[in-house]
Amino acid sequence: MKYHQLKAFLTVAEQGSIRAAARSLHLSQAALTKALKELEQDLGVSLVLRTARGVQLTAYGQRLRIRAQMVVSEMRRAEDDIAHMRDTGTGSVAAAITPTTAMSFLPQAYNAFRKRMPHAQVSFIEGFTGVALPRLRDGSLDFVVAVVVAEQLAPEFDYFELYRSHSAIVARAGHPLAQCTTLAELVDAEWLLNPSPESSTRRLLDFFSEQGLPQPQRVIECPSFVIAHALLRGSDAIAALPAPLLDYRFVEDGLVVLPIVDPIPPIAIGVVTRRDSPLTPAASLLLDCLRDAIGLPR
Repeated sequence: MKYHQLKAFLTVAEQGSIRAAARSLHLSQAALTKALKELEQDLGVSLVLRTARGVQLTAYGQRLRIRAQMVVSEMRRAEDDIAHMRDTGTGSVAAAITPTTAMSFLPQAYNAFRKRMPHAQVSFIEGFTGVALPRLRDGSLDFVVAVVVAEQLAPEFDYFELYRSHSAIVARAGHPLAQCTTLAELVDAEWLLNPSPESSTRRLLDFFSEQGLPQPQRVIECPSFVIAHALLRGSDAIAALPAPLLDYRFVEDGLVVLPIVDPIPPIAIGVVTRRDSPLTPAASLLLDCLRDAIGLPR
């Protein structure tokens, strides 16, 4: 197996067609098809099925995709390490950042990072664990900044805490439950929750049980801040949000904080990395800049 073959295979899997993959890689369709056929010959199995609507992965292709993504990601990191040694202004970093950190500390951290690595490639997605951790596992992300229950993380991950925050239970203005003061009154409400077991959702649900309450059963699984915010403002769903988010007018507008007297546990925002893969210079620098923006010692 060669790097260009794996890259071609992964791009076909992502794009869903030979033509789109060839365009993405700036190759001819003949060259890309040749790389795929050589990879299939090397492995002795068929990896993709050509159909009228594009390509589909075979069972062999689906299994290879997992490992190939890790190989290609590690090759990218190796290239970044060497490129950084030649020119400290280059490299690449891909990270998932939770909305509360993105709106508070990320801009300052990014500006400091960009001054030191003006030519680095940067990619960000929202840091919801259910979406981000699989991409960290397969190597598409360098690190994840998220609201995490560290005890629930798989042993393949390392974790360190950045800071803590408190939560607020929020609903739309005029919500029929807007004056509720206890969690007991909210058991039957419809909740917006992040479904990942590593997220703060697990801690909130456990807190219901610790208070002798049944856990909410009407749940909208929503690992998206934009969708959650729209539903909070336009439906009777409620949610627990990191309170600092409400300092931003576009978040707070149209929402009210429920006057809950129960002591809702604080949430921890931390960094998750892969234990078996050292960070690239660009990823390490961005994390250092984030620590500086938060005010943490290195």
